[in-house]
Amino acid sequence: MFVVTLPKDSAHDPLAFAKQAKKVGADLLEVRGDVTPSVPAFESPLPLIATPRGHYALLENLQARYVDLDHKEEYPVPRGVSVIRSFHDFEKTPSLEELDIRFQSLHAQGADIVKIATKVRSLRDIVTLLDLQRHKDGRSRHVILGMGPRAHLLRLLSPLRNALTYTYLEEGQQSAPGQLPLDFYRYTRHVRNPAIFGLIGGTDIKSLSPLIHNALFDRAGIDAFYALFLTEDLHDVFESAETLGIRGFSVTAPFKQNVMEFVSKLDPLAKDLQTVNTVVHGDKGWKGYCTDVAGITEGYPFLRSCSRAAILGSGGVVSAAIRACKECGIKDITIFARNAQARESLADALKVRSEPLGAAANTSADVVICAVPSDVVLPLPSHHGLAYAIDLRYGHETNFLQSARTAGYATHDGLLMLIHQALAQFKLFTGTEPDFGALSFLLSLLDHHGKQ
Repeated sequence: MFVVTLPKDSAHDPLAFAKQAKKVGADLLEVRGDVTPSVPAFESPLPLIATPRGHYALLENLQARYVDLDHKEEYPVPRGVSVIRSFHDFEKTPSLEELDIRFQSLHAQGADIVKIATKVRSLRDIVTLLDLQRHKDGRSRHVILGMGPRAHLLRLLSPLRNALTYTYLEEGQQSAPGQLPLDFYRYTRHVRNPAIFGLIGGTDIKSLSPLIHNALFDRAGIDAFYALFLTEDLHDVFESAETLGIRGFSVTAPFKQNVMEFVSKLDPLAKDLQTVNTVVHGDKGWKGYCTDVAGITEGYPFLRSCSRAAILGSGGVVSAAIRACKECGIKDITIFARNAQARESLADALKVRSEPLGAAANTSADVVICAVPSDVVLPLPSHHGLAYAIDLRYGHETNFLQSARTAGYATHDGLLMLIHQALAQFKLFTGTEPDFGALSFLLSLLDHHGKQ
């Protein structure tokens, strides 16, 4: 059952919020005393969870079906009301043994549903919480959750494993760190015993990849999830991946080179470019691929009309951008980057020229591709003919694209690259070609998502 929490800005009219929540698929409405302590009595169209957190007048005002009491709270619960007993650890995930003791203690306090939520700091923590769920499945009703951005897989799995799944309607209404929006679960409603895929990235990334891949799995009727795996430590990811049954990863910054240490085989393109953005587990271990080239050539077909390319940066995607330009027939390619050693190494390996980043201000290229991870401020020379500027990041208007537009370039962000490399990954993950309408489906999906 899906639970949404009454947000503070709806405390004056809880009925309207409850009606909206029911309309979009929520099953229960939680009212928390530490968030909305003064909610008036109202006839809710959804069953209520009253979570007093010290504000016990809440229980007198509301006709709740459930009462959620922290493990330290004691309060006489009316007959016929189910009790949720909760434990939260906002700092860490304790050991499996400690959690099992805590679970038994909560159950002994008269819990109809035991709720445990801990902060996830690593994939090992996810393994611990899933082990706890497996030990308790079929024995008692429970809610076992991870908190924080690294708990993404646990939040995706929650409807399959937990009595209750906590979610929210709109951005800013989250009642706990790491919650997913209710409308996201529409793309996982078909899942029963999922294969698991996901994105390995740094701890500060935000990505549309979970939306894209889960929507593609749903569209194709494939029993699979795609989660975020945010980390500083690739060893933690790959040590836990087999235990978690993970079948494949997308890989983004800063791991596109380092991940090669963990694969047993590279496909020819990834080996040639020495960069990997996709790994798939098979009978002989992990194999690495690079779908970034296809993302660029398919996403920006106008490259075939260009003759000179300037590529900004020296990171993991630059070699793919160079190969994409060459496949589109561009012979005059220059890398512009701050890191002299990295740009010269790339230039020597891939047979292109290299210059310091600032020299790009004088480029005569008819396509400039920005692969710098930060929002570089670089005034490009005015261009009076047909010329293009691509920033391989997406999600917001960058200084680079603003400057390029002012200088007369036709501008594009990295969304089309993301979509096309994801379609190539879908085939690697599933062994199935995306259907004919997959591209237009994703364009419509992301257009709608951007307008929300």
